Amino acid sequence: MVRDVLDSLLRDKNGRDCGRVDSVIVKVRPGEPAVATEMECGIFVALRRVNERAATWLERIAARVIPVPLGSIKFSLDRFSREGGFIELPVDSESDPHLLRAEKWLRKHVVERIPGGMTGKSR
Repeated sequence: MVRDVLDSLLRDKNGRDCGRVDSVIVKVRPGEPAVATEMECGIFVALRRVNERAATWLERIAARVIPVPLGSIKFSLDRFSREGGFIELPVDSESDPHLLRAEKWLRKHVVERIPGGMTGKSR
């Protein structure tokens, strides 16, 4: 299960790409088989897979410098359907406050201020 889900592309219910599965949380109970319970997404979760110290260090710096929180997002494995090479989440990434936080902030504070940056069709 972990192998099938890890690094899969995530899409919202409207078909918009909204990241990849960076980690799978497995619950281990004594005397029982391990059970995958949640999937986790986030830049620092992915970086932790490469280097734990670098992830911790960069997370502290980002918290001071970047105006939006870039913490991880967890989804229960019960909340998705697997279709083809991606995982479909039953949420709308535009209305969910936890998904695409940095992208939404950049759109509002940077792209919308560029002349011609946001047309009525892009919203």
